[in-house]
Amino acid sequence: MPQSPPPLDPARLLELMRGQRDLYRRLGALGARQRTLVSGDQPEQLLSVLSERHALISALSQSNQELAPYRRSWETVYGGLNAAERKDVAALLAEINGLLHTILQADQEDSALLGARKQSMAQALQDLSGGQAANAAYGRAAGAAGGSSADLSG
Repeated sequence: MPQSPPPLDPARLLELMRGQRDLYRRLGALGARQRTLVSGDQPEQLLSVLSERHALISALSQSNQELAPYRRSWETVYGGLNAAERKDVAALLAEINGLLHTILQADQEDSALLGARKQSMAQALQDLSGGQAANAAYGRAAGAAGGSSADLSG
């Protein structure tokens, strides 16, 4: 006869959700730092922020694994909460979803900004290589003309 899983603790659920909310808050704060660095020219600091974000995303992954048993039987879990716990859980869910939405939107904007900067840099490099080609062509033309022109130096 299969053994039923242990009952899920509402206090633990709230603790896990608060922890997840705090991770999302930290991720959002790093996103704000990331935006500043993407707009500026500080690649070393940007790499540091991206590394910190990666660590937070790993922590969020762990948090999701710990919350998985609660999600699998969400209706039962939520139904077993008292009114105060339901209110806390609903508020945490709303805050977590809002934070996630804000983070994803900011990341999309940062990605677009980085794409535009990359395109601008590529255009600048192309313009530079075009200028170098013109200089080289001018140098060849001047060299060819210099061999057949009169010496004006004296």
